[in-house]
Amino acid sequence: MQTSQMLQAHPAGSAQQGFAQAIDALYACAQACNSCADACLGEEHVNDLRRCITLDLDCADICLATAAVLTRQTQPDAALRRRLLEACIEACRLCAEECERHAQMHEHCRICAEACRACAEACQSTLQTVGAA
Repeated sequence: MQTSQMLQAHPAGSAQQGFAQAIDALYACAQACNSCADACLGEEHVNDLRRCITLDLDCADICLATAAVLTRQTQPDAALRRRLLEACIEACRLCAEECERHAQMHEHCRICAEACRACAEACQSTLQTVGAA
């Protein structure tokens, strides 16, 4: 809600209003990925979760960077936005796939995979509008 309000309040207007959902999904995914990585570190068989932890942290960082760039409305670069969204979609896909491998054993991985899939969908939708506004 605040994301949408801030975008509407920006002097550039609401040209990128459709970005609010993606920005919220990006921050939610970053939070889920960081939480999942931390939970993985607390698991008894942490060595089996190393790739999951790495992908969680990579995905979280990419999501945060993408959200920050999408938030900026003053003279945005459409090509940069597209590339970040594409990278984010790929990071979310990889992270979701890895977390799904552990989802039956670890609830935090199931939750993270869901957040990653939702984020990838939001980014894919936003990718269709980048450069159109």
